[in-house]
Amino acid sequence: MKRKTRKSMSRRGAARLISFLTAAFVLLGALALLGFLKLEDYRRQTAVDAERAFAETVDALDAFSRSLQKSLYAADGAMCAKVCAESYADAQRAGTALSALPFSTVEMMELKRFLGLAGDYAYTLCREAAEQGFQDEQREKLVELSQTAAALAEAMEGMQQDLADGTIEMDRRERQIANVLDEAPRFLSEQLGSYAQGFSGVDAPVYPGRYSAREEKDAQPVDETRAREQAAQLLGCAPEELEITASYEDQGCLLLTHGSQTLTVTAAGVEALRDERLVSERNISEEQARAAAEKALTAIGVRRLRLERSEERGELLDLRYSAETAGVTPLERAISVSVALDDGSLYALSFANAGEKLAPERWAQDEETLRQRLPEGLKLQELRRVSIAGADGRSIPCYELRCLSDQQQEVRIYLHAESLRQEEIEIE
Repeated sequence: MKRKTRKSMSRRGAARLISFLTAAFVLLGALALLGFLKLEDYRRQTAVDAERAFAETVDALDAFSRSLQKSLYAADGAMCAKVCAESYADAQRAGTALSALPFSTVEMMELKRFLGLAGDYAYTLCREAAEQGFQDEQREKLVELSQTAAALAEAMEGMQQDLADGTIEMDRRERQIANVLDEAPRFLSEQLGSYAQGFSGVDAPVYPGRYSAREEKDAQPVDETRAREQAAQLLGCAPEELEITASYEDQGCLLLTHGSQTLTVTAAGVEALRDERLVSERNISEEQARAAAEKALTAIGVRRLRLERSEERGELLDLRYSAETAGVTPLERAISVSVALDDGSLYALSFANAGEKLAPERWAQDEETLRQRLPEGLKLQELRRVSIAGADGRSIPCYELRCLSDQQQEVRIYLHAESLRQEEIEIE
């Protein structure tokens, strides 16, 4: 009887096990099917979004070309400024839509560079055009940009038609991740990349903007002995303790190390410093850290320091200094210093060597004239002669009017030293 019972129980258990496994397989199959359907739905939605982004790119490029073309007929300053504003907005819209496509190729960088240059050129001209309209040279460049944008838009419209006809397909994210290069069918990225290979864009004009053509300067050779001495003065150590780890003749700089610190030295002197060690303690005050930073800067010949910014970041104190020269404070040539609050050593240092020295004679306005330029509701607290960096990196002579608003908020207004035009406004 017992054997019979055991045999019966064994058959019953096997039947239950089979039932459980069958149910599990059915459940897993249903979940897999549900996941597949959701994935297909996601793919379809992604494809729709990608096609919408491409359509937006084509539309924005066409609008950008038409906006630039208006420069041929814009006569007064207000209309010229409007043309620039519309062109900049359309260039930004086209660049954003192009970045939303589900692929990115090296060739497409040339297209993005063109949109960045054209948009920045229109944006930079906006202010000048509002005052005096377009100059002949500016109109010619805007028309050239318009023609290039029109050709690009026409090419993309053809690709858009190929997408609609099924000649090519929109790329998928998983194809990009897997780095699959199929022979057929052709994808949009291949056709756009092929077009971009022959796209030369336009030459960068010389203008006061971010992408202006700049004259390349030859790097000056660096004397190793002098470089060691300058770095040693900054760190307060012997020159023999510094080791030269790299020399970049094409860039005109040397890399020197002292323990965990690495310094970059050019013919002009120490340009940068960084420390790799971990700072986890705080043993000195903010005043002691400031004193250590100013002592190090004074040791390498930096005089008449003025603290512009001070901020604690963990166990570091970040400082930003300016150094007055001939009564002018070049803010674009500021000095950024980070001091470790455990021992007061320099943790980071950077000299912003932008711009150039300007003649003091360019600041010739009297204080009363400058006060008349103050907006209503501001009270002048301090006035000084400064220079700031323009979008093209060149120095702009300015008066800095540090004011206090009725709400006790600090406002800094920068007026061009000669035209008294507002160049920048900063609010603390």
